[in-house]
Amino acid sequence: MRASLEKLGVSDFELKPGKSGQFDVTVDGVLKYTRSKTGRFPTDDEIEDLLPG
Repeated sequence: MRASLEKLGVSDFELKPGKSGQFDVTVDGVLKYTRSKTGRFPTDDEIEDLLPG
């Protein structure tokens, strides 16, 4: 995940371990993706689509 974000030019991010396989993507304080709803991790393309600009 870190490599994918860096490849996209994202420099200000934080990866934190969650509880029980939790995986959330929050952009500017807004939850944009949560594994608890999809049951899977996002693809690189999905992550790119969540980023502003």
